[in-house]
Amino acid sequence: MELEAAWAELTAAAEASEVTNFHACTRNGRPWNADPAAVRAAAATLREFPAADA
Repeated sequence: MELEAAWAELTAAAEASEVTNFHACTRNGRPWNADPAAVRAAAATLREFPAADA
């Protein structure tokens, strides 16, 4: 459930930003997309790129 909430947060951040594509990877060899904290970190990064009309 926490992972689903993190992905919803990332989806909302992506929709609100000007970013159209991104690539993410980890340094520890584990998939970032299965780690709620990593998904939320990606969402936080996307929030730094607001939409042009914002």
